[in-house]
Amino acid sequence: MKKRVLCLLFAAVMLLSACNGNDSKNAALGNIHDLSEPGPGDIYAEIKFLGFEEKVMFKLFPELAPIGVEEFAKKAERGFYNNRNIHRVIEDFIIQGGSVNFDGTEGNVEFGELFDVEASPHARNFYGALALVSDEMMFNYCQFYIVVNKNPVDIDAEIEIIEAYLNGGRELTDAARSRLEVNLRIMRDIPENIKQQYLTRGGLPHLDGSVTVFGQLVSGGDVLDAIAAMQVAGGNPTDDEVGTMSKPVEEIIIEYINIIRIPPLVEEEEEEVVTTTPRTTTQAPNNDGTINIDLNEPAPIPPEEPEVGDDVLSVPLDEPDDVGDDVLSVPQDEQETEPEEE
Repeated sequence: MKKRVLCLLFAAVMLLSACNGNDSKNAALGNIHDLSEPGPGDIYAEIKFLGFEEKVMFKLFPELAPIGVEEFAKKAERGFYNNRNIHRVIEDFIIQGGSVNFDGTEGNVEFGELFDVEASPHARNFYGALALVSDEMMFNYCQFYIVVNKNPVDIDAEIEIIEAYLNGGRELTDAARSRLEVNLRIMRDIPENIKQQYLTRGGLPHLDGSVTVFGQLVSGGDVLDAIAAMQVAGGNPTDDEVGTMSKPVEEIIIEYINIIRIPPLVEEEEEEVVTTTPRTTTQAPNNDGTINIDLNEPAPIPPEEPEVGDDVLSVPLDEPDDVGDDVLSVPQDEQETEPEEE
């Protein structure tokens, strides 16, 4: 049992450096709470493996790992993962895929896209966690892994095993010792409520805080369990170095990854309030004293009042005068005439 745990710890070290090959209800709640039912704004990843009828569904956590979710979604939507293989399978540990060159060594960074690990205390490496592979410099790559360890994990017991291993005098590379020391520190910091969840849900607690967990399994666990149980052999250099067989004998192909985005709620715009000017009418009243007003008829536009200057007298056209049809403007200082002579 102790040997099995140590092998898995070494596999964890290799997981975090695999991209270097031989050279080195609210999604914000993450997976530490029960996942809510699908709701507005949620994002899901549906993975179809060739030869399996059932699809594997994950709820993604864009609030906790915005860059990781977006990068994974963009690659999936443009078909990057289509027909790529699962090159690494370790029972009671992980299944891993998405390598550019299909074997997990070299060339793991697609077009140089590097971004930092987005670790969150709300996203843990429980059974069914979906995470990005990272290197020793805490950079994410295009590879992803799925935790398939369903066995209860006693974190306090594992802490004792790691301490004994580090202090046992066994020769370790600087990178391996450094990673185990990081894992030990991470596990010592895990709160009691999370320790209880690892006891009931299984997982890989020593990876918490050092990888980007960006999703959690919601359906299709039978497919993962079947893949995890497949026969493996040697052939993955990073695992061969520590005596762990992880290359599937029978090829496992990702047929496609479908990203499902549930549209967010759109707030309804407030209706525009239209104000109108009070209407007046010169219509004769009815017998009962009421007046009929046609609301569809536009309100009458009052006539413009003619401007009257200080020295001009304006005479309306409809008033008779002896001058003619036009308005007669007479200066006010000439309006008075001399009396006629008798």
